[in-house]
Amino acid sequence: MEDLSYSFPSPHFYLGGFEFSVMVYTFRNVYAPKMDGIKLEQNGDTLLAKCQGLVWAGGQMEIPGNVTVKACVCEQDILVEASASLEEVSEDIRSIKLVIHGLSEGKIINLTDARPKTIPEEGLILKYPEGWRDVGTPLVIMKTESDRLIYFQSLDNMVRDKWFVFVPSEYGINAELIFEEKATEMTNCIQSPSWKIGYGKSLEEIYEPHRLHVEKSYGLSPWETRTDVPEWARDISLIASIHCQHWTGYIFNDYAEVLENLKKICSQIEGRRVLAYLPGWEGRYYWKYGNYTPDERMGGEEGFRKLCEGAKKLGVYIMPMFGINLVGTHFDGYEQWGAPSEFRGPAGSVYGGSVDWDGSRHYDHNSNRNLNPAAPRWQNRLYSQVTGLMEKYGFDAAFFDISAVWMNDPNHYLYDGINKLMNRFKQYNPDMLLAGEGWYDGIASCIPLLQCGHTRGKLHWHDEAYPPMFDTYARGFGHLCLGDVSRGSTGAHELGYNPIQRCPLRKGIIPTITIVDGTLDKAPEAAAEIFEDAREYARLYLK
Repeated sequence: MEDLSYSFPSPHFYLGGFEFSVMVYTFRNVYAPKMDGIKLEQNGDTLLAKCQGLVWAGGQMEIPGNVTVKACVCEQDILVEASASLEEVSEDIRSIKLVIHGLSEGKIINLTDARPKTIPEEGLILKYPEGWRDVGTPLVIMKTESDRLIYFQSLDNMVRDKWFVFVPSEYGINAELIFEEKATEMTNCIQSPSWKIGYGKSLEEIYEPHRLHVEKSYGLSPWETRTDVPEWARDISLIASIHCQHWTGYIFNDYAEVLENLKKICSQIEGRRVLAYLPGWEGRYYWKYGNYTPDERMGGEEGFRKLCEGAKKLGVYIMPMFGINLVGTHFDGYEQWGAPSEFRGPAGSVYGGSVDWDGSRHYDHNSNRNLNPAAPRWQNRLYSQVTGLMEKYGFDAAFFDISAVWMNDPNHYLYDGINKLMNRFKQYNPDMLLAGEGWYDGIASCIPLLQCGHTRGKLHWHDEAYPPMFDTYARGFGHLCLGDVSRGSTGAHELGYNPIQRCPLRKGIIPTITIVDGTLDKAPEAAAEIFEDAREYARLYLK
């Protein structure tokens, strides 16, 4: 974590036992309120500070501008709002930072992997929304060395960037709470949502008001009454992740072999309890993202049709995998539908990247680009492909890879775009189940089934920190990098091998089995344990 290499004096305020200050960031510089430009009104439990004038270069330079800080005490908590504006300057304000100074040392205890995280000497940066490991909802809780729970909560009612940064100093821990405005709406003014900082006696005491705030903000409904969950999906107790083709072209299961695996599963579990999730069904995994057609080597159109028809006879539901924001650049017409839809960061940077698909130990394949599903041309293309395939083959659900990725794109507000796309699918087919990878609080409003993200040797279950925050509204299942029970293979996923092969048995997590080439024949006893998990899940949580 980088930092300024000099001292930047700024006014400090004191209320409710907390000491805090404010900094302002544009794309060109960083500013603080002018020390001698403050008009402070403080009366008991309220504070109003109006700051005329901003300084930069550590206080060596000045520009016209304003900062306003409002704060009040409520019981053991304080609420703080900050706003800023620049005068006679054309710079857009990107973010505004509230710094809480001199806190007791402690560990962060409510991250997605639920393992207490020590704040290292160089500091710790946590970002929301982050759909895999850290902050799935803008609430961070620290347990101090004296066992007190102090929390930092944003009361925003929309998905916007927040950073929770913890930096050791000679006076204790400084907590930096940073709010970034939607890039589509940045101007020379900014208004932060309220930050709430305070103490609580338990996780439940802290989480429950936050959960209710999130529920109201995004219109969340309980899983049992969600109108976007088809009735058949409420009976699912096993998700079979049956891998088809790797990026390199290696085939784990062709369409006929997928169906044979389903027949074996249905000898153990009722078909109506099974959802078959198919990574790499379209051919070379990731390579063909953006151009979804059945693969000739795996059986072509006829083979895929027989798979879908055969699954229906078994009572099994089929869920192919699609990339919601990643496509290959090597397809015809990319310049027309892909290039205008590429993700950009708030400052205009174009983002790309890859993973080590072939064991070459580099990340420079340059075969894919990140696209924003809020961009009309890409959204229309993806919508047309998915609905056209569903019309032709009659599958039941669609899984959208990397759906929880977040980018504050200045061209299109990502969150609205995902909502619009999911609503279009539900209007097309109300009986369609929508699923995606990763979770943050707002995305649960439009995607009810969310794959838990985990990597080699680590679990990142979305219900880990506080179960009701997740399982009240959604369900999760094992990531496609879950190892298979015969040798730990992750199939099409880039990880290769994973010793984690089984999900914990909890209401919010549907049992999941990974199937690669020969899994069920090579490890029948280990597979039977997961099938028993599925039967137990149905007994415990389903009707």
